[in-house]
Amino acid sequence: MRFSLTPALTVLLLLPLSLASSYFLVTKPAQQDQWTQGQPHAVNWIHGADGIDVIDMELGRTSTSGLLLAAREVPTSWGSLNLLFGNVPPGWVWRGRLICTITMLTLMLSSSSDDYFLVFLNVTHGLVYSISPMFSILPAAVSSANTSAQIAPDPSKPTVTVTGAPGPTMSFAATFGPQADGAAALWSGLADGRTTMILMTGIAISLVAGVSLVF
Repeated sequence: MRFSLTPALTVLLLLPLSLASSYFLVTKPAQQDQWTQGQPHAVNWIHGADGIDVIDMELGRTSTSGLLLAAREVPTSWGSLNLLFGNVPPGWVWRGRLICTITMLTLMLSSSSDDYFLVFLNVTHGLVYSISPMFSILPAAVSSANTSAQIAPDPSKPTVTVTGAPGPTMSFAATFGPQADGAAALWSGLADGRTTMILMTGIAISLVAGVSLVF
């Protein structure tokens, strides 16, 4: 009997981290999803009520070492955050196998496999809450095989742009914090027009009543 570790788990074993006891399920990206450079995509998760208010989000890959720091202190109550990869190196790996028999020699090449994964953790205490399924990042000129609905961004949540490659001087692309819950609600209202309508109504009433509003 032979035991083997998945690439993502092998990478994590090299880090000074420990798995936390928490229900945190990543639903997007899904296995074999293909994201594209320069386009926003939604990261979705389901989180249990366990007192964990914020998480940090990092991006790793199996073919190279190092982690990209995506977002710090993301409120778990959001359940979603959009990521846009700028000049992040494309990530998909060609794998193959060599089959030898007495009568023939066959080289079989498989299709491209996923190379990237997201890590949801607390960087201060080194606790890992969840790891996403493996997915690919395609160059901007390559079309994804996913449908638009499968990889669409969430218009009610902010978008974080991640650029560059892992390095010792790299910092998180964005930092939110627990107080960002209110900002997300405002963003959501602006996205669907509710907050804009409330503000415009308030301004109109103040003009009629001769009252000045200060924002």
